[in-house]
Amino acid sequence: MIGLLVFGLGLAVLAALAVLALDLLIRRVEVGAALLLASAVIQAVFISNVPSVVAPGGTRIEVTDAVATLLVAAALARLLRVKRFTPYQRWLLLLGALLLVSLVRGVAAFGVQTSVNDFRNYMFFVGGAVYVATFSASPKVFDRIGKIWLVMSVPMLVLIALRWLAVFGVADVGVPMEQFGNDAAVKVVDGPYAFFLGLAAVLTIPAWQNRDHRSRWVRGLSVIVLIFVIMLNRRTVWVAMIAGLAALMLRNRQLGRRAIWLVIAVAIVAVGLFVALSGEGGGEEPVASSASSTGTLAWRIEGWSELVTSWSKNPANWFVGEPFGSSFARKVEGSKTTAHPHDFYIETMLRAGIAGLLALIAVTAGPLRRLWRMPARDPGMLLGPDVFPALLTMQLIWFITWQPGVEQGLVIGLALALVIPLPGRRALSSRAASASGPHQNPGREAIPPGPAIQHLR
Repeated sequence: MIGLLVFGLGLAVLAALAVLALDLLIRRVEVGAALLLASAVIQAVFISNVPSVVAPGGTRIEVTDAVATLLVAAALARLLRVKRFTPYQRWLLLLGALLLVSLVRGVAAFGVQTSVNDFRNYMFFVGGAVYVATFSASPKVFDRIGKIWLVMSVPMLVLIALRWLAVFGVADVGVPMEQFGNDAAVKVVDGPYAFFLGLAAVLTIPAWQNRDHRSRWVRGLSVIVLIFVIMLNRRTVWVAMIAGLAALMLRNRQLGRRAIWLVIAVAIVAVGLFVALSGEGGGEEPVASSASSTGTLAWRIEGWSELVTSWSKNPANWFVGEPFGSSFARKVEGSKTTAHPHDFYIETMLRAGIAGLLALIAVTAGPLRRLWRMPARDPGMLLGPDVFPALLTMQLIWFITWQPGVEQGLVIGLALALVIPLPGRRALSSRAASASGPHQNPGREAIPPGPAIQHLR
């Protein structure tokens, strides 16, 4: 009897905390952004052993699952305030609806645990994007989220450094190591976490033009992050960062010369360290070696072809996709594998059909086109409109060969918040409100994206 009372009291406390957390998430987008970014760090630290509880029925619920559930609940609560959905919102909600149908079908066919494990990444991606996209594009909030991203990159750098110490035989403090088969020993975190740092590095580059106190520590952290990213030897991250830098320089010619020389200097230092450590790896494979056959583009292309060929044989898959939990079994170079296809576009098509793929492209490439045409403003602001074309360009490239990290929905949501004038939003500033004209309907915000963005200073 006492045990049941204690259990009931514990559930009541948890329910009260959940309600308070949900209320805070509904009001403060930076809190949700911090939880998303912290979830990425938690997953990088614990890998497949994220702290969790086992629910009745044997379903394993991780700490990060609770975060995703709260974000989805907050997103649904905020969507109730939207009187009319814009095209971008409709595409995003269509993607979420198709994925939900696939999840329900998967639960019915394969059980809760299997289907939810397969669905988990989409819950973060779509849930985070919908949640963030319902908030106003406040310059202070965007800058604050940029700071949070940089702060969260510090424990990721510490984690990488501790794992490198163990790999090179300097010290082992018991930090669990990530396993990558025959990959190089320096790849002590999975690709999405290296991309997490790559985005952090690129969003700091516009601040290099400023000479204030804050910009000095931002530049210092930026150099350290760049060195770590280059030494992690993730080639897709390198390609994405080069594309992001090109986007930044095309939009801001004054930034171009300073950025390119600093990146070249950092790259030289990082390559020097990489070569110096090339013989110190702890595994049988040399550190300078590349990924094994499972990491080559040819291996992946063959896997994509096999998946799409088998998937397309069922006409229903073109409309609703295959249910979550159905695995990605295929033969590549004579060997059977069930690993994820390492292409987010193809994976989305397999799970949500052609409509799901089109929706994904619409919410990633659509904001890029709109933001690219906006005038450049305030290069010193973290996560300002200047940097989003670069971040979205990097994301589009990353999705070709990798899954998104749990924080990637944050980028999509913030980009949509910049280009979607939602009903009921307040203007970014009184000056922006006046730019909309004296005959503006006070019950709705119809401020053109351009004038609103100009006041992100």
